[in-house]
Amino acid sequence: MTRYQPQKIYIERTALNFPLTQTILRRLPDVPQEVIEDTRVLNAALRAKRDSIGEGKRTLLLAYDKGRSFKPFPEAEQYLSCDYFTLHAAEGCDLECSYCILQAYLTNPLLTVFVNIEEMLANLQRVLDDNPDRFFRIGTGQLADSLSLDPITGFSEILVPFFARQKNALLELKTKSVNIARLAALDGAGKAMVGWSLNSRKISREEEHKCASIDERLAAAKTVAGLPGWRVNFHFDPIIDYPGWEQDYGEVARDLFRAVPAEKIGWISLGCLRMMPELKPIMEDRFPKSKLPAAEWIKGMDGKLRYFKPSRIEIYKIMTRMIRELAPDVTLYLSMESPEVWEQVFGSPVTRESVCQLLDTAAKKK
Repeated sequence: MTRYQPQKIYIERTALNFPLTQTILRRLPDVPQEVIEDTRVLNAALRAKRDSIGEGKRTLLLAYDKGRSFKPFPEAEQYLSCDYFTLHAAEGCDLECSYCILQAYLTNPLLTVFVNIEEMLANLQRVLDDNPDRFFRIGTGQLADSLSLDPITGFSEILVPFFARQKNALLELKTKSVNIARLAALDGAGKAMVGWSLNSRKISREEEHKCASIDERLAAAKTVAGLPGWRVNFHFDPIIDYPGWEQDYGEVARDLFRAVPAEKIGWISLGCLRMMPELKPIMEDRFPKSKLPAAEWIKGMDGKLRYFKPSRIEIYKIMTRMIRELAPDVTLYLSMESPEVWEQVFGSPVTRESVCQLLDTAAKKK
């Protein structure tokens, strides 16, 4: 995996004088830069290009966040929520997964870093202080990879110490990268985890372009799990159905527990491939060799294209059995699935409250 290097940096004038802006510019001294008053003209020019998404990834925008950074993770009512919150320190991703929802979800094609991180954390601090009896599980990986840009932004050096001071919050850095160098000098204090998205090696090679390999991710997870105060998480999401998937995913699951002891794992999530209908033609256009759009799809209760429910249930049962044979007590949960599917897979009824309690207990475990 190579370090990201933009072709050009644009800086909103309102973002120019923040310390993080100057730090990023010092770390990228040879990249052309331009101060702009308004991003709308730039966005319009990018959207007119043949591959606006690809062009946007090659351009870094340093921007000022206007108070929208902290919010609940969006989930449809019909599927169980785990009461997860997101901190949007960046938008867009330099990696190139064929199935990435951001291709259809984001209207801004620019790879964007919000530089007023101190203001964002001050706003978050007020929320945490105003809700002392509530526990917050917070991630930065919804609209961006949490660590792929860390050599440039250094967000980990800012976020990890902040969360180490909190009594009622935990940070998850979700990634497909191996940019963990800064973490070695940081004490997670039990309040920070790194969550690696995993797939079969076949899917990683064919669909997860520019990402670290599965073996590189597991090696990085082993390193982080060995650091004081750190635990790691894993997300088999999206699981993709193809002939021989059981053997391929089972191999990765076995290698996972060879690399990381079960007691150093906070949780493992399972989620089958799903997509907004708008994403399918984008995938077909940008990744014509991908076989994923050609699968059999139905429209789920949230409007997303999904595998048939019986197929998803069978996939989850097989994955759960494989993981439980290796680590009987590890915390497992399903990503964006209905109570019916949960009950079919795990054999007992669940509610939003019980799912939240499951993950809060795992998060607080020392």
